[in-house]
Amino acid sequence: MYKQLIILPILFITTVQAIFAQENIRTALATINRNSLEAELSFLSSDWFEGREATTKGAYMAADYLASLYKTAGLTTIDNTTYFQNVPLLIAATPAQASIVLSNKVTSKTYSFPTHLRAERVTESYNISSEFIWGGYGINNEQLNEINLKKCQGKVLIRISGLPKAKADSPLKHMLEAQPEREWNQIKNNALQKSGAVAVLEYDLNDPYLTQSIEESPAPIAQSEKELSKRSSGIYKKSLFLPDEKKQGPYFYKVSKAIMTDLIPDFDQFIEQYLNNLEQLKTTAPKLNYTSAQLITKASVESKKCQNVIAVIEGSEKPDEIIVVGAHYDHLGMYEGYIWNGADDNGSGAIGTVAIARAFMATGIQPKRTVIFANWTAEERGLLGSRYFVNTYKDIDKVKYYHNYDMIGRSYNYEQPDSAVTLLYTKSWQQAEKLCSSFNKDYQFGLKINYSAWDDPTSGSDNAPFAKKGIPIMWFHTGGHESYHMPSDHAERIDWQKFEAIVKTSFLTLWSLANE
Repeated sequence: MYKQLIILPILFITTVQAIFAQENIRTALATINRNSLEAELSFLSSDWFEGREATTKGAYMAADYLASLYKTAGLTTIDNTTYFQNVPLLIAATPAQASIVLSNKVTSKTYSFPTHLRAERVTESYNISSEFIWGGYGINNEQLNEINLKKCQGKVLIRISGLPKAKADSPLKHMLEAQPEREWNQIKNNALQKSGAVAVLEYDLNDPYLTQSIEESPAPIAQSEKELSKRSSGIYKKSLFLPDEKKQGPYFYKVSKAIMTDLIPDFDQFIEQYLNNLEQLKTTAPKLNYTSAQLITKASVESKKCQNVIAVIEGSEKPDEIIVVGAHYDHLGMYEGYIWNGADDNGSGAIGTVAIARAFMATGIQPKRTVIFANWTAEERGLLGSRYFVNTYKDIDKVKYYHNYDMIGRSYNYEQPDSAVTLLYTKSWQQAEKLCSSFNKDYQFGLKINYSAWDDPTSGSDNAPFAKKGIPIMWFHTGGHESYHMPSDHAERIDWQKFEAIVKTSFLTLWSLANE
């Protein structure tokens, strides 16, 4: 009887605590609603912020706005002084000089920027000479080897951009359909890194005259958005990089058809035959009119800085175990009379991150684990903000999970809203899928979640720097659409019901992880 008298009060207290916690969760969920999401995202993606390009006034204003939201919600700063982490950057715009000299034993021929080449990511001046090697599309896997890795070290690789178009039912078609395009791009990048090539001359069959790459005359203000391309924003005409990061990979040039025609005899016929052979997963190397190249480039670099916005809720029982929730807030800026507002990319992710932080605080309960909420800068320029954080944060080894948001606000057709969203996650972290699936079902959010497990999620977005550290990641993503990297990415095209459901599912998942 005495034991029963003790057990009954304990059971009563436990039950009361559980009811109390559930009531707090409901209160927190109520803070994630269309009114607040729409109000904040509409403002962040308005013309006032001028497209939020990293290092511009609009980006600084956006950082101030996001910091004010965290402060209003009651979160603390990461260093007890400021919500801002300054990120030093170097900007390389049009190179002061860039040329390619093709040579053989008899003669040489020179091509200059910008008519016949575009020097990519020119972060330092250089003058190098080397022999050529053919690399096709640059695909190396178990079925196809276009790059001879044994002979590629220190040479200039000639490569075709993108992926080949394959005929129906061909071996090439079956191979390409086995994996999504993003994974093929990763395969190409991996092969390039393994090749040891000193430089790449890349040719785009769809852009033989570099009309998408070189400086063009300004578009008239009255030009319709449909006439713009995804490369119309001026960010594509300059490169940003971290000063302390050593250059990785080869020097990179996009070249015109004139260079390819001079380099490879009967170029059009060769390409046609090469593509025919490729259908059967066979490759051939061309004869070359020139055996070597001299690449001369003089960089033009200036120093700038931008800001990550970081807020913290310290853990009550396990403060040294950290979960990071992040989303970039930068976009493509303002050029040629247009503003790339970036409502979905990635105003949705930035505001979604703030909404989760606010919900955590609304519970009135301190989570067991520390949770860091971050809005990254310069994602569009190469994940620079998140890379800087991962490289400099002294407690990065204490981070257990990373949750990423990048484009979580759209349906493919904004006029026909749907419930589709993809959850990409580290394959070994099955808990991510189980939790999201359970909360989506139990709370009847109605999301149609496509679960995509990655063996190596080191590409795509700000998840990459964390994944490279071996940190399990999960990333909600509603996919591409006609407004991706276009000025038409406006708040009125957001699917608010889906947006709200994704943020609520994420909050419940992260709350569970923070209190394991």
